[in-house]
Amino acid sequence: MKLKISNLSTISAFYGNYAIYTTCDRKEGIINRQGRIIFPAGEFEIATHVEKNTFAFQNTDGSRKELLFDASTGEKKYYERPAVERKPMEQEYLVGPSRIAFQENGMFGIKDEKGNVVVPAQYTQMSSIGENIGFVHVRDQSGLSGIITTDGKPFIKCKYAYVVHKRATDTYKVKTLKGKFGLLDSKGKVLVPARYDYLDVTDNLDEIAVKRGGKCFFINRNGKPIDLIEAWENHLIEPFSSKSGYRLTKNEKNGRIYFVKENKIVKEATYKDLCTILEQMLKTINELK
Repeated sequence: MKLKISNLSTISAFYGNYAIYTTCDRKEGIINRQGRIIFPAGEFEIATHVEKNTFAFQNTDGSRKELLFDASTGEKKYYERPAVERKPMEQEYLVGPSRIAFQENGMFGIKDEKGNVVVPAQYTQMSSIGENIGFVHVRDQSGLSGIITTDGKPFIKCKYAYVVHKRATDTYKVKTLKGKFGLLDSKGKVLVPARYDYLDVTDNLDEIAVKRGGKCFFINRNGKPIDLIEAWENHLIEPFSSKSGYRLTKNEKNGRIYFVKENKIVKEATYKDLCTILEQMLKTINELK
């Protein structure tokens, strides 16, 4: 069965050949680059990419039932998640090199390793966004989120509903108070303006999933819409090889893909050709497991 991307509630950026789609009733499943359903939505509310082609599924109703699903083989493994004891947050914890978060009168600040106050206790929330990178996620007394350095200097001003660091691309996904999503680059500058109803990026800034005007589609780092099939073709060219000596190449002027042998164009690659190549690649990968 095929799904029309634009009709989905949301679709994540691709993890290799697969993406997480969400239906209007908030159920999640897995779709491939051809728009075919690999795992139907319905049983679980939350899907999370684990590694390679593996996804984890669970619900928010308190059930501890979980599923690990291998999208490449279709293998399913059900688990019963153990109950987790919630422990109170520690009063002090490391947030960067030689920097420790502390709590005072319900507010958070930062001290150095000698106990000297570097950042006064003025934030309602504080957490490190990565190991030893010197940045801290904070929320001010107005409930606005931003990023500061461990010396207290503003990196991303506290003006967003939330800020999430996307480690693979070293970018920052932001949500405005009006509920619009955008993306900031590694220096905190606007990469994608906050004008989308949804945004997701994994490790490819030229394949960002967004939603606007009720439609899901993909854009590149310059904000230009890209075709789903085009994104898939770009993903396919790199690893393609053949015993016959053919290789794939893309003409940057017209965007078309060609079979090339001994530096000469043999023929243009059709959509059917690309589907066949992908099937062969997936078969080879499965045989190597």
